[in-house]
Amino acid sequence: MRGRLMYLAAAGGCFLLAGVVLWHHLRTPSPRGGRPLSEAGVSNASVREGALTFDGRRALEELDALLDAVEEEDWARARAHFSEFERIARALPSPGLTHPDVSFALMDFFHLYRVQLERALSAEDSAGAMFAGNQLGDIVWDLRVQLGRAPLPELGRLRYLERDLRYWSEMGDEQMIRARVRGLERTWTSLRPVVASGRGRELVERFDELLEQLRAARAVEEYREIAPELEDIVQQVEAHFSERGVR
Repeated sequence: MRGRLMYLAAAGGCFLLAGVVLWHHLRTPSPRGGRPLSEAGVSNASVREGALTFDGRRALEELDALLDAVEEEDWARARAHFSEFERIARALPSPGLTHPDVSFALMDFFHLYRVQLERALSAEDSAGAMFAGNQLGDIVWDLRVQLGRAPLPELGRLRYLERDLRYWSEMGDEQMIRARVRGLERTWTSLRPVVASGRGRELVERFDELLEQLRAARAVEEYREIAPELEDIVQQVEAHFSERGVR
């Protein structure tokens, strides 16, 4: 009898120990935000794969060509570039646990402006297409930054602000113009030493002069007059970095 009781006690102790171990396993969070190590490893691989699969540079090239076509009112060519941009965008990584570096909000804005661009192209609305296309370009550059594929974020910001300043100059919105001028000043403050450290001293001097003109401007017409020269100098800054292998 005593042996049977000891056997039952031992068996009960084993069951109790197993229950405690199981309870502790369920209560202890898995590594990397509650995911098992094997799953976390797959997710990290997916991030790297997404960064390599989505060709952000090619997407920006298609948007540039699209906006050039819009300026020339070549709507068939603009829609062809939009179709190619859409094809590239299918490889965009989805935000969430598998791609923690990609922002939900940024992707929401991407889809919003993608739809707006599509509608503007259908309606042959130049202003709407320029605005939506520029917003998409800024978003794509930010995505490249989040995925670790853009070595110089300020370069993309400079491109965006120049185009947006041109857009608001055409719209005659002085408040937005001044906001974009302040943005250009902040971005150039960060980018200027990098340009000056190479063979870009002339670019630095010319850009500084243009910023002074923008600060001194008081009428929308003055901003419109400066806009083409600003576009040209931004393209030269981009070419300067492209020659150094930074894009």
